[in-house]
Order: sequence, then C-alpha cells, then structure tokens
Amino acid sequence: MVYMSGDNDLEEYIVKDIENELAATGSTAKVQVIALADRGPDYNKSRDDWQTTKLFHVNKGMLANSQSAIADWGERNMGDKQTLIDFVTWSKTNYPAKHYALYFWGHGWNWHPGYVMEDDTDNDSLDMDELRSALPSLGFIDVVGYDGCNMASIEVDFLWHGHATAVSSSQEFVDWSGLDYSKIISSLSSHPEMSADQLAILSTQSATNDKTWSALAVDDRLIPLINALSEWAGYMDKNRKTSLKLFDLSIKSTKGFADAPLDKDLYNLAEKISLNTSDKILQERSKALMDAFNGAVLNEHHANEYTNAHGITISIFDKSKNNNSDLDYYLSLDFPMQTKWGSFLDHYTRQ
Repeated sequence: MVYMSGDNDLEEYIVKDIENELAATGSTAKVQVIALADRGPDYNKSRDDWQTTKLFHVNKGMLANSQSAIADWGERNMGDKQTLIDFVTWSKTNYPAKHYALYFWGHGWNWHPGYVMEDDTDNDSLDMDELRSALPSLGFIDVVGYDGCNMASIEVDFLWHGHATAVSSSQEFVDWSGLDYSKIISSLSSHPEMSADQLAILSTQSATNDKTWSALAVDDRLIPLINALSEWAGYMDKNRKTSLKLFDLSIKSTKGFADAPLDKDLYNLAEKISLNTSDKILQERSKALMDAFNGAVLNEHHANEYTNAHGITISIFDKSKNNNSDLDYYLSLDFPMQTKWGSFLDHYTRQ
C-alpha cells in the first residue's frame, strides 16, 4: 500500500513514481500493489492533468492516467486520518494478505505538526496525534516506510511500537528519488516469503541517493532501547544541577541534520554526553543506551559527511526562542509522556 500525498509541490513526481517504479513490476500473483494518489491543480499537467484522489491497482506497464484508476475518490484530504483509514481498510478488504506494508509518500518532518503528508488544497497534514488515533483502525502493519524527509526519529518509531514490526525511513532531507519501489517490488515479487525485517532492510538499501536511511525494529526489540533511554534521561533529570549544563554543552557538537538542526542523532548525543562527563553512572547509562542500538537498528547507511549518523534522531528545543506551544504539543505525544525524556526535556528547555 502506497499512500501518495502529491497535492503540493511534489505533484510532478506522482506520475513518474507510479509509472517508472510502482508499475515497473506491478502486481503479481503473490504481491498486490495498491496506491492512493492525490494531485493538485498547480504544479503538473501530465496524464490528462487529473487533480482528484485516485485509487490504483498497479499492474506492470500501467500508465498513471484516469483510465487506469479503479476508482476516483474525488478531492480527498490526505492530511485527514479518515482518508488513510479508508485506504488501508479498502486495501485489506479487497486484497487480503498474510502480510502488509504501508508506505507514506509525501512531505515529512517526524512529529512536527503541519508537515507530514501535507495537502495544499485542504490546508492540512497528518499530524502525529491524528495518526496515533488512527492506528487502532488500521490494524497491524508488518512494515511501514516513510518516503519523506526527516522521519527516522525515536518519536515516530515509538508511535508504531506494537502496531508494526519494522520501520524504514531517513534522518535527513530525502532526495526526489527517495525509496526505489521498482527494486522493492521486484525483489519482493521474486521472494514473497521474505520477513518484515528483510523487507524493511530492502527498502532502506533501495534509497541509494539519500544521505541517510535506516531500518528499525519497532516490535519488542525496541523495548530495551526505550528503557535505556528513559533511564538515561531519568538520571539526568534527577541530577539537573549538573546535567543541564552538560546537556547544553553536548548538544552543540552533536550531529544535526539539514533544515532540522534540532533533530539530533540519538546515539551521537549519548556518546557526546559520555565523553563530556566524569559521572561514572551517567557514563554507564550512556553506554547502555548506545549498546541498545544493536538490538533495534536492523540496517543503516549514511554519506561520508554523516559519519555521526546512526539511524535515529531525537528532538530538542531552542531555549532562546519562544517555542512553548511546540513544546507543549511535543510533550503531549506518546514518547515523551511514557518515558522520562519528557520531564527532562521540559526542565532543560524552560530552565
């Protein structure tokens, strides 16, 4: 299932990705490819300039035109959780399978409201609180892929815990090519028995033009990483007299990402804190956090200029700016609420 939010400045790539990648192999006897694609009126006029939301059962060599669509859903808001629910429900009902993969194609920026699956016509986006409330209606998804910028974050991965097996996404800005669906579908069609881990890794390895990409286990293998992170943050929160200054010092040299400098590589942050402190307990907590990456990160690759990227970001806030509304929204999300990170980050930002 590919959820394609192209009612924005990405519109010109909708037709290209459907025809050149999804339809390069298309559906087979073992693998069904379903795409819900939304276009807008402003950017591209290819293939009869259709502008509504069309449902495709993608076959090999298919053209991305109105005649190939199996349904026209009219103008649907891709930033509305109900559109996502309707798409996944329709796909599972009409093409029931042993395993499901769901790819989000469009704009992204992890937890930040107003970016993910942006829909210009409806002036909306699929924000994290909205997706959270949709998850029970989606049912279990074996593999989730984010073909959008800056989505490989602990906040997103935690959201999918218990609702998926693995997630494939990028810490960085995503090049126009992003995931290569032609490679993914071709390999999956040749090996339909592959596991969720293998498909997530395959997806990650297909994104060869991007600076970072990773595959992360979000089933029970994520729990040790979350527990280690919570204990690490809890210790710093308990010892705020020294840890707040230490944290401030450490984030300055921790790897951030283009257009998202406050998205910090989680492993690199723990590494910097361990190097900058003489507190043995905090060093041990930092090491435990770094060690926990081995059980959760299935695959990761990065460009040479991103040697300090390890596959997962975590968000911090600029204390010098009036960002309390964003912080309040962030602290209402599952990850900060259910771990000790939320309390520490709140104290750090508002000190």
